[in-house]
Amino acid sequence: MAAQPKPAASLSSGLLARKGHARPAMRRQDAAGPDDLGWNDMGAGAPAPDVLPPVLVERAALAREVAGGPTLSAAAAAQIGRDSAAQVRKTGRAAFTLRLDGERHLRLRLASALAHQSAQSLVTQALDQFLATMPQVDALAVQVSAKDG
Repeated sequence: MAAQPKPAASLSSGLLARKGHARPAMRRQDAAGPDDLGWNDMGAGAPAPDVLPPVLVERAALAREVAGGPTLSAAAAAQIGRDSAAQVRKTGRAAFTLRLDGERHLRLRLASALAHQSAQSLVTQALDQFLATMPQVDALAVQVSAKDG
């Protein structure tokens, strides 16, 4: 009598668990019947976990923090608006000093020469691109200009 080969084992999606979601296949002892040792080999009827893994809690907190973005009080926004308007009224433009380290200054000057544009033009374009990623700035600007107008 020849020995029959065993069928090959296979993994199905029901046997796999995501990282942090693995749980034993045993039921609680109080839920088991008198002849049941608590094993639940098929995973059916297993209770859903009440507590999320720490990584998911942290991910949710970071998502809320990023979605909210930085905040600015109404008083601070109004003061910034008044200061900016006063400076622009004098000359039609606002000026400020930008201090750069040597490496950044060199790279800005080289980029200016390669692009055939002034350093101010390059910095203004970069600032416009950055501000476009922050819709809350536009919302605050509308509020400040509405209070001034």
